[in-house]
Amino acid sequence: MAEGLRTIYFVRHGKTEWNMTGQMQGWGDSPLVAEGVDGAKAVGEVMKDTQIDAVYTSTSKRTQDTAAYILGDRDIEIQPLEELKEMSFGTWEGIRVTEIDEKHPKERAQILHDPKAYTAEINGGETYYQLAERLLQGVEKIIAENPSGNILVVSHGMSLTLLLYLLQGGTIEDHRKEAPRILNTSISIVEYQNGDFALKKLNEIGHLDLK
Repeated sequence: MAEGLRTIYFVRHGKTEWNMTGQMQGWGDSPLVAEGVDGAKAVGEVMKDTQIDAVYTSTSKRTQDTAAYILGDRDIEIQPLEELKEMSFGTWEGIRVTEIDEKHPKERAQILHDPKAYTAEINGGETYYQLAERLLQGVEKIIAENPSGNILVVSHGMSLTLLLYLLQGGTIEDHRKEAPRILNTSISIVEYQNGDFALKKLNEIGHLDLK
């Protein structure tokens, strides 16, 4: 029997305090700011007539809060998955990017431009290869648990930038150069059926009131 179509709505969490202050925010967490809450509600508004059959987030509070604002009064369980977490930055968590640029310019250049060379030894965090493996495992789990339907997935900037590029057939090595940076409360839509992923929308922000 042919499997059903899954339409996955990938959303990056709303803007947070650490996004505003330029602090590294991987497995660390900071609360949504007003703009982040408004962005999440705007996603909810644009998706108000879209049936949502399942909701998955990372285990970070900022993604779970974003999903809750998107859902509004819809009574749908939010299912947190470890696999959907942001890249871990180890000892860099919570440190301002400007400080890391100053103290560790080589590793920062690698994380920004050369995923193959970035080993994460400097901070004890994750490599891009480790990140890709768990993200793809998360997607496999979601697909296995949902034979068909519309699925909302709320995750993170670096995670979604990499994952969405991989689902299009791109590589870990090229993604920092080729993939667009996924923006807060943007919507990207991927369809999956019979083993194939098809990107329908990427980094859509038309619903946001950007001044």
